[in-house]
Amino acid sequence: MTGGKGTCHGDSGGPLQCKIGSTWYLAGVTSFGSGCAKPGFHDVYTRITHFMEWINQLRFLY
Repeated sequence: MTGGKGTCHGDSGGPLQCKIGSTWYLAGVTSFGSGCAKPGFHDVYTRITHFMEWINQLRFLY
């Protein structure tokens, strides 16, 4: 791995997006990583499917 892609400081809470066809989907929320796109290290995301009911309740409040 050569690095260059991944999370960096301050990215927590940001989106993990996946493109399927021509549509973008929110798949997760950035939790943490090891530095800025360091080779050999993984980024950690929270899968949002577990929280969808809660997200849908809150999104209508704001």
